[in-house]
Amino acid sequence: MNSEEVWIGLVEVRPLEGAHVLGSAKGAFVNIITWATSPDEYRSKAKLVLKKLRVYIVDIVRPEPVAKRRKREGDFEEQIEDIIQRVEDNPKAIIYGTFHLYEKDT
Repeated sequence: MNSEEVWIGLVEVRPLEGAHVLGSAKGAFVNIITWATSPDEYRSKAKLVLKKLRVYIVDIVRPEPVAKRRKREGDFEEQIEDIIQRVEDNPKAIIYGTFHLYEKDT
């Protein structure tokens, strides 16, 4: 069994009926950081927090441990580093960053 690590992924979401977090946008991308042992557990935790916001997951881009991505790409931007720190201090945390909205479907 894998041990828990802090994971990050870029999650594409779309609104469900009654969603307010995206305003009139068709969808958005958002970084979500949480503790997980696998891509499936990461998806499950991301889904849990997003369900409360009335959005659903379309896709998750490169879900992986923070340490693995940091080793490959270096440090994250300041907002993401702050979220990572908050998650590291709370093993139950599932924290999302800024929603980057898009207005049109491609």
